[in-house]
Amino acid sequence: MRNFSVPTWTATLDVNKTNLLRAAAILGGGILVSWLIIITKPSPQPEAHLPPPPHRADVQLVTLESRTVTVVSQGTVTPKVEIDITAQVGGEVVAVADNFAAGGYFSAGEPLLTIDPRDYETALARAEAALADARRQLAMEQGQALQAKREWRDLGNRAANDLSLRKPQLAAAEAGVRAAEAGVRQARLDLERTAIALPFAGRVISVAANLGQFVPAGSKVGRVYASATMEIRLPLSAREMHLLNLNPELRHREMRPLAAQLRFDTGAEVLEWQARVVRVESSADTSSRLFYVVAEIDDKTLDKGGRIPIIPGIFVEAAISSNPYPEVVALPRSALYQNDQVMVLDGESRLRLQQVEVLQLNARGLVVRGLDDGQQVLTKPPGFIALGAVYTPVVAAAEDVGS
Repeated sequence: MRNFSVPTWTATLDVNKTNLLRAAAILGGGILVSWLIIITKPSPQPEAHLPPPPHRADVQLVTLESRTVTVVSQGTVTPKVEIDITAQVGGEVVAVADNFAAGGYFSAGEPLLTIDPRDYETALARAEAALADARRQLAMEQGQALQAKREWRDLGNRAANDLSLRKPQLAAAEAGVRAAEAGVRQARLDLERTAIALPFAGRVISVAANLGQFVPAGSKVGRVYASATMEIRLPLSAREMHLLNLNPELRHREMRPLAAQLRFDTGAEVLEWQARVVRVESSADTSSRLFYVVAEIDDKTLDKGGRIPIIPGIFVEAAISSNPYPEVVALPRSALYQNDQVMVLDGESRLRLQQVEVLQLNARGLVVRGLDDGQQVLTKPPGFIALGAVYTPVVAAAEDVGS
């Protein structure tokens, strides 16, 4: 009996069919899962568009006020009165005051030098004797004139001339008395001038005569200055002169004095005095084109910490306060933008630039005019600058920037 076997190609066909069925099942399962994911996915909900939040801006509310600005200059202190002492009469110096030396203080009316007065005492005695004689002559002429008038009256002649009535002789005698009186006054004046004194208190700069020296009339015996008032000549540019807010007529006689703070640094301490700017010089300097104002300080203005008078020759810094400016505002220095502008927020809190006039600018701040009361000024540039953008104002307190 013969045995028959299944062909090999039939077995291979069965294996391929099985693999296809598996692949189809996997593919169908994947499609089913994908379809389930798609139909169960939540749909997105539409959202409203929100505008970006406004930017923050630190602002100061403008409050207009009247205030001064400060102009700084420097100058050398000089005496307002500085003179040479001259002997008005000649003679030998017989006495010298102890304080008549360089740097010495003296009081008003205090004798500094005394010239030998004996010759002038003698001259005064002679002048007084001459006056007595002139008065005697006048009395005699008055008696003779009265006698002559009586005699002419007794004779019944009313047409007597002036010479007969001794009128010229009487006038000459009266003139002689007046001349003698003038001689006495001159002699007394010369005697008084032997004691050299001054009508003001001050200090001695230099001495040109001393004890035992003969000084002729008109010769210089020393140089002094009055300590009552000192002056400081302060140079200013045309811009600084404008900032002082003076009367347009610089020669105006009723110029209001301006306060000035003087400072002198000794190295160990800073001395301060109060002065007043009292006048403007009549013309500008032709070489530097600078104007000059003159500040005065009297010897009663002393340092609060002690009796420290100001002395000539020191170089001081002067801070001059101007006449008041109306409708200005003080701002921090950080508020200034591009030299002459500030940033402000308008009624809709939108950022914009506004031009101003800067009256004062220093390390502490600035004083400007050109703003309106109640405006919001940015005290410092924001991190993001966009003109026209909306900003949230944060109000800060006004700073005192000084005057």
